[in-house]
Amino acid sequence: MGKNRFNLHAELTVRVGDERFANSRRIELLRQIDQLRNLTQAAKQVGYSYKGAWDAIDDMARLSGGTLIERHAGGKGGGSTLLTERGQQVLRNFSLIQAEHARFIARLDRLANGLSNDYAMENEIAMRTSARNQFAGILVSITPEKVNDELCIMVNASQTLIASITHESCRELQLAVGTKVFALIKASAVVLRTSPAHDAGKEKNAFFGTVHAITQSEHHSELAVSLESGLTLVTTKSRQDIDTIGLQVGSAVLAEIEPSNVIIGVAA
Repeated sequence: MGKNRFNLHAELTVRVGDERFANSRRIELLRQIDQLRNLTQAAKQVGYSYKGAWDAIDDMARLSGGTLIERHAGGKGGGSTLLTERGQQVLRNFSLIQAEHARFIARLDRLANGLSNDYAMENEIAMRTSARNQFAGILVSITPEKVNDELCIMVNASQTLIASITHESCRELQLAVGTKVFALIKASAVVLRTSPAHDAGKEKNAFFGTVHAITQSEHHSELAVSLESGLTLVTTKSRQDIDTIGLQVGSAVLAEIEPSNVIIGVAA
């Protein structure tokens, strides 16, 4: 997507039951009436016909349970149309809701564009670290312990990862629930077991998966393991270990990672 930016837009509509009470156009009609004191001119400014303006005001009056405008005959220009106290209240209340709605959409807009930045950072982070396992995620809990803080990171819709870092590191990184973080794991820190116990997956950072690729070199081999959650972990083993254990593509394994071996990073 290059440098393209998302732009979010949402129309605010207030309903009473299933009926539309107010939207930006109807409220702008009230605002123009309040400023111009002339229904015909106000309707023209907002793009209503004279009848369409009356119909919109009648709908709002019926649903709000009060009269919104009052007409005064005579005077310079042949009379005027004013908002009633109830009409002024509807205008004020909707304007407050509209302002909060705009702030909410602005926050969503920043979040939407932050997502593209997150993906960009996830793609670029390999240029800044040699760790073979790199996951972007959201910090969902921090549990203080005697020496370290235990962090729980959501790295996709169904997979969490536990990290253990010192209290000082947690403070220096300014970590808090909701912080976007990167979890880095060296390939050598991923341990594979081929005969996992039935309840081994209940341990911290113990994930069931299947070996889906083996890249062999003269002395060591790199194994890619597809986890049940859809993530991929990379680990290394000596060719002798692979032969001894009998690992091959399709082998069912349990991948284990000590929480202390999960390195946490944040965007600078």
